[in-house]
Amino acid sequence: MNFGRQEVFRNGEKFRGYVIERLLGNGSLGAVYLVRHEILDTIYALKVLFPEVAKENKEYVKRFLREAKIATRIRHPNLVAVHDCGYDEERGLYYLVMDYISGGDLRQALAFAGRFAPDRAVEVVLQVAAALNAAQKYHVVHRDIKPENIMIQPDGLVKLVDLGIAKSDDIKDSLCTEAESVFGTPAYVAPEQALDASVVDTRADIYSLGVVLFEMIAGQVPYDGPNAPQILAQTLSSDPFPDIRDINPDVSPDLAVMIRRMCVKEYDRRIPTPAALIKEFAKIGYKPKGGHVSDVKFAHQADSAPTIVSMKSLIGKAEKAAKRETLSYETQDVEIQDFVARIKRRKKIRKIASSVATGAAVVLGALVLAWLLGAF
Repeated sequence: MNFGRQEVFRNGEKFRGYVIERLLGNGSLGAVYLVRHEILDTIYALKVLFPEVAKENKEYVKRFLREAKIATRIRHPNLVAVHDCGYDEERGLYYLVMDYISGGDLRQALAFAGRFAPDRAVEVVLQVAAALNAAQKYHVVHRDIKPENIMIQPDGLVKLVDLGIAKSDDIKDSLCTEAESVFGTPAYVAPEQALDASVVDTRADIYSLGVVLFEMIAGQVPYDGPNAPQILAQTLSSDPFPDIRDINPDVSPDLAVMIRRMCVKEYDRRIPTPAALIKEFAKIGYKPKGGHVSDVKFAHQADSAPTIVSMKSLIGKAEKAAKRETLSYETQDVEIQDFVARIKRRKKIRKIASSVATGAAVVLGALVLAWLLGAF
C-alpha cells in the first residue's frame, strides 16, 4: 500500500491548538510535522495517519492508536513520550503529539559514519536496553528494533521510537492476540518471531538489538538477501549466528561473544532480559555513561563530513537501506506466509521423526537387554 506523498498541512496552518511549522517526514502511511503549541510556545512532533490509509485498513488505525496507548503509559528518558492523541472528524485524520527529537535516526548516522567504534556502539545499545527494561516492566515487547527506530539527539541521548507493533499483555486487541502472526523487519527479526510474533517475549528484542549492534560495528547486517524469504532462511537455519570477528577482526573476544549470546538462535539460551544484558555488559567493562552516548552524533555531525566520494557511498547505502526497509512484512504477504508454513512443517516432521527414532531405539534397547538377560 502506498498513497504517495501528500500535503496534509501547510506551514503556518493551525490544528488543534498547534501551529504547523514545517514538514519533518512524509511516508506511504502518514506524515510527521514540527508544530508549536499556540499558548505554551513549546515545540512538538505531530504524527498523522493519512485518511485514505485509515479507510483502507483498520489494522493501521489500531497500530497507530496502540503506539499512543503504550507510549503514554511508559515514561523513560530513552523512550519518546506521547502527550496527546485523537481523531479530527473534519479532516478524517488520526493524530498524535509526541516529543520532537531534533537529531536523526541511527540509520542516518550509519550512512554517514559507515560504522561505529565498538565502545560507541555499545553505548547506544545500553541506552536502548534501558528503554526495553522500562517497557518490560509493563509487559511490553517492541518487536521492531532496527536503526530506523533508534533516534539520536544532538547531545547524544538515544530515544527508542515506534511502539506501533509492540506486544503488550495489558493492552489486548487483534494486533497482539492474532495467532501465528508475523511482524518485524526480516534482517533484524528473531527466529521465534519469524515463526509466530504473537508469542514472543523480550528475548526477541534482545536478538534484534544484537543484530543492530553487529551492524553498527561491522557496517553490515549478519543476514542479507534480495528478498525476505532468503533472509529468513538464513535466520531460521541451524547454522550458528555469525562471528563478527570474521568481518571486523579488531573486535575484542569478550564483545564478540556478547553479540553471539544476544543472538543465539535458541531463545531459551539467549540473554533473558534487558536488565541481565546491562549487567553482562558491565562484567566486560561496559557501563552506561549517565544516560548519554558520548560522541555519538547524527547525520552531518557524524565522525567525518561527507565528501564527494563519501556522498556517492552514502547514496548507495541509502538505496540499499531503502530496499531493505521495503522488506518489512506482515501476515498479508502470501509469499512469506507460505515460506514460514513450510519451515514449520519441516520442523514438525523433524520433531516427529526424532521422537520415532528415539522410541525405536528404546524398544530395540529393551529387546537387546531382554535377549542378553535370557542368554545368561
